[in-house]
Amino acid sequence: MIMVQALLMAGVRAADLKVHPLDERSVYTIHLNRDEPTTCVFPAPIKAIVGANVSQKADDQPGILLAHEAGAEYFSLRLLKEDAKGALNVILRGKVYALVFIPGQEADRAVVFLDQKPEETAGPAAKEELFRGLVQKARELEREDSAEGRVASVTRSRPGNATAYRNFTATIESVVRFEAEDALVFRVRLENTQATAVPYDRDNLAIQLDREFFPAAYAEASGAIPGGGSGIVHLVIAGAPGGGRANLSVRGKYRVIVPHS
Repeated sequence: MIMVQALLMAGVRAADLKVHPLDERSVYTIHLNRDEPTTCVFPAPIKAIVGANVSQKADDQPGILLAHEAGAEYFSLRLLKEDAKGALNVILRGKVYALVFIPGQEADRAVVFLDQKPEETAGPAAKEELFRGLVQKARELEREDSAEGRVASVTRSRPGNATAYRNFTATIESVVRFEAEDALVFRVRLENTQATAVPYDRDNLAIQLDREFFPAAYAEASGAIPGGGSGIVHLVIAGAPGGGRANLSVRGKYRVIVPHS
């Protein structure tokens, strides 16, 4: 995280800074544009780079121009052609990491790749503690006007998506993304329209995005909505169901799955 702090001190806005843990099973998507450079930083010197539509020579007329010195742990890129796309395979410490570049109205000015954190390979108890901490951080951000641009590697949205069930509704009030952990924390309001309490299965809460279902890795929920009242649920979606990163956006059109009798 020293590199992250150094970039922030150098004037890179937190909103322009992306942080990813290194995972050779993932494909990282990075946004470029023609007006601003993008710098990618790794935790060790880069052994080799293999690219498609990316070149260090402007005379090659590539879609993306690469600036890199042999043995350095970073490189910079800039879009040369409108709507150009490209890709790099970065060889680092005997492993290959895949990066995909696409045009964007705003470039990812700095992308920092970190070694996997110890808790990512820890047991269930350590993971539960990690997720509990993310929920606590999300609660703290809920008391602020906005997380965007002020906290490195954190983005947030307030979608207000409502899922109507027979006797209650589930509304997503906020979604907070923690980039390094590849985790989303959802704050969901459950509102009961009938006089008696509605029990639900708090151990099998999930989020649906299009045709994909993401079971909650952790949830803080009471298990019942009081009659004529409401309750707040916080649930964490971390990674993809089959393993690896999901890279879910806070802007997705999500639906809350609340199993109930």
